[in-house]
Amino acid sequence: MIYKQLTSLPIIFQVDENIYYKVDAFLKKNNLFFFKILAVSGKNKSLEFAKTLSNKLNCDNYIIENNSFDDVEFLKNQCLERNIDLIISIGGGKVQDTVKRVSYLININHISIPTIISNDGLISPISVLKNNISNKTESVSGMMPMGVIIDLNIINQAPVKYIKAAAGDILSNLSATNDWVLAKENNNDIINDMSFLMSKSSANSLVYFSKKDFRFKPFLKQIIQGQINSGIAMSLAGTSRPCSGSEHLISHAIDNLNIGLSILHGEQVASISLFSLFLQGKLIEDHLLYALETNIELDFTNNLKIFNESISGQIFTKSKEMRPGRYTVLDTITKDVFISKIVDFRFFIHNRIISK
Repeated sequence: MIYKQLTSLPIIFQVDENIYYKVDAFLKKNNLFFFKILAVSGKNKSLEFAKTLSNKLNCDNYIIENNSFDDVEFLKNQCLERNIDLIISIGGGKVQDTVKRVSYLININHISIPTIISNDGLISPISVLKNNISNKTESVSGMMPMGVIIDLNIINQAPVKYIKAAAGDILSNLSATNDWVLAKENNNDIINDMSFLMSKSSANSLVYFSKKDFRFKPFLKQIIQGQINSGIAMSLAGTSRPCSGSEHLISHAIDNLNIGLSILHGEQVASISLFSLFLQGKLIEDHLLYALETNIELDFTNNLKIFNESISGQIFTKSKEMRPGRYTVLDTITKDVFISKIVDFRFFIHNRIISK
């Protein structure tokens, strides 16, 4: 059977050790057959895995240089010229985003084999691409993979900072779902209950996990499952709402203003999420303990190159411009209140650290 993706959910989902080269077995198990396969990877470590897999599948390799719109166009043309009917993406976010976009544009199935896990973009229906003209990133539609194969041995070879970012990224689901409720109450937004529960439970499953050790495989698997469920939640809702609220608006504003330190997205939104929860009156001790146990910065202003009252005001103003129409807790306060809340939050966090 040749599979055409009629649903937005993956039909192959495997998380285990030493499984990345078993793609053919997973396809056969699901009675799926493809004629022309292309293994797409980055140019460094992921290329080694891609070569091993392509030798086993007797297929060609293609190397992604960057996640730009130009790279999308090049890969798209290669797929059309070679009559490719299945892409296997092996690598990090740049590879996955490029392949998701190409798959969306020309309706080609793809299987994702990530080499790092750092945020919920793995199977989300969104591709983040670089615009070479503006030198900024843009979020565009992408196709979710028909299969996800996550080899724990590969993930464990990546620097721990990526796993930390993934664990942090899921924390933002809490403030995002709170904002979704506010949007329903004040802006008549519609909540998809299944998406809401998947997103919130993904975060709580980590917050209340007994042993928060990034190299502890049960915790690592829980992080991965949380990221997968977050992606599915966004797909079911048809919006990023389940996993993106005021914390992401503030994060995008910081990026747009170019005032953030060079840290991964997951770390940044996790830290900001604590502040958003504070704004929402929903920040509890368990959230702070989770941040401490996973080494997330409690005070997001410490992740800025420079911070003062003027910067606070700029962040608020820019945040309100990021996603027009997306109602969050930021719509319930003024710029002056936002500035004073940051002062209160920093005082609160400082006292929390001193008391320990």
